Amino acid sequence: MITVLLVHDNSDAIESTRAYLERMGEIRVDTVHSTKQALEMARRRRYDIIISYFRLPEINGIEFLADMTGAELLRDLKATHGGLPFILYHRTDRDTLLIEDVHHATEARGNGGGTGAPIAEMRDMIYQAVLRKKAERDQVLRSDMLSAILSVSPLWICQVRGGVFEWVNSTMARGLGLDAGSLAGQGVQKIFPGADEFERAFRELGHRTDDQGWGHAHSVLKRKDGTLIPCRLSLRAMDPSDPSRGQVLVCEDRTEQERLAEAQKESDLRYREFLQNASSLIVKLDPEGVITFFNKHAQAFFGYSEAEILGKNIRDTLLPQKLGKSSPAFVADPGATHEGGGLRIYEMQVRGGEPAWVAWHTRAIRNADGHLDEVVCIGHDITDHEHRERRRISTAMWRDTVIAGTDVREEVFDSVLHICIEIAKEGREGKQVGTAFVIGDSDAVLVKSKQLILNPFEGHPAADRMITNHDIKENIKELAQLDGAFVVRGDGRIEAAARYITIDTSRVGIQKGLGTRHSSVAGITLVTRAIGIVLSQSGGKISIFKDGRIVQEIA
Repeated sequence: MITVLLVHDNSDAIESTRAYLERMGEIRVDTVHSTKQALEMARRRRYDIIISYFRLPEINGIEFLADMTGAELLRDLKATHGGLPFILYHRTDRDTLLIEDVHHATEARGNGGGTGAPIAEMRDMIYQAVLRKKAERDQVLRSDMLSAILSVSPLWICQVRGGVFEWVNSTMARGLGLDAGSLAGQGVQKIFPGADEFERAFRELGHRTDDQGWGHAHSVLKRKDGTLIPCRLSLRAMDPSDPSRGQVLVCEDRTEQERLAEAQKESDLRYREFLQNASSLIVKLDPEGVITFFNKHAQAFFGYSEAEILGKNIRDTLLPQKLGKSSPAFVADPGATHEGGGLRIYEMQVRGGEPAWVAWHTRAIRNADGHLDEVVCIGHDITDHEHRERRRISTAMWRDTVIAGTDVREEVFDSVLHICIEIAKEGREGKQVGTAFVIGDSDAVLVKSKQLILNPFEGHPAADRMITNHDIKENIKELAQLDGAFVVRGDGRIEAAARYITIDTSRVGIQKGLGTRHSSVAGITLVTRAIGIVLSQSGGKISIFKDGRIVQEIA
């Protein structure tokens, strides 16, 4: 709806115009009969346009004097309503009406032909004046909004032409400790520490351009107090087709980033010093298994200096050969790169080839794209050094967690585990062997399993069937080649070998790549209070199960 204030001259033509405009439905006309009344109405209400007579017409040769002419009304309105559209009309004679948009230098003259022509001219002029004013307001609003956005932007933004500042946003002025007005008209060199740095930066801005036409450079700017500010500069022509319009210069204050970078560098140095002197074995590997960090404790434990080991692959240096094949590197092990960083046990070898057992906490470090950058390994020696003739793994660090809540004795668990480790290392007749042991809650396990062949342990004295009996080891290693699992009581008595587990494994959720032997043992530990130990035929990895899931792995 367009609101119009009409100063009526009491003529029939203007009255017809008023009536026509109101009938259109899109225009509301408030009518007054003097310019003085118009001035008062304009102060009380907001109008889109004012239409006034230039002066009152003569009636029967008599001239009437108004309080003020239309031109005088316009002059007074400019002081309080600057820019409000204003149309003057003037009757030069009975049949001629002159209409003028005083803000747009447009006029229309209606000569005879009835009242239709001046009415149409008046209507069109109203629409044009109001729409033009709306467009001007929108343009001013957009300009003000853009100026406000640029002023509060955290980036320093300025307009440069011919090496001179034309406009500087308030953020940049505050950052430099200067007044925005004082910078306008000053040379750009004023904010650089010297002519050499100014010339170098602008050379770089001209040479290093991206596909959007922005030039980029790193430089330092100078505050009013003389302190230097590290900045990243970006420069682009306002209009690439018209270089004379100048350029936009954007400066990113990098003081905080450089401070953080220095703090990070200092933190990294302290971190590396801490890692070097930590009492744990700390090793870093790249995605291919190449050693990139080897702390002092690791150097002393494995017998290699930092210069000797860095750049070498862990597979070729610290992991032993099993049956002529190298053990898998940490980064090839799915668990090693898992974000959870659980405890995993590996057989390692020190310089000279002697075996050692290390419990590793591994942590995958990924970049912003989610790709593996490195693996951090923190290890603790768990080798049983009491058996000098043959080094064994010590389970004291983690065994209690595994056997808690079962009837399995410590020595029984250790005996089964060490037999599995020996089978993994030695194989049988030069071939790798896979097998499984189910320890504890043997009555329930026997109910949920059946013999694949005649039970080779049935009928033998109990003393000859104890897993802790050193003399029975060779028999177990031989029988490990059979399908099925060994069933061992919690006190160490072997109940059966070649036992087929008949449990439903649909509820078992184990990682991909593990076979039916693993899923069957996981299933039996889910429905009984037994512990399962599975030796994988491929790779010789040992998996320990409890409550249907893997609780420890040894590679």
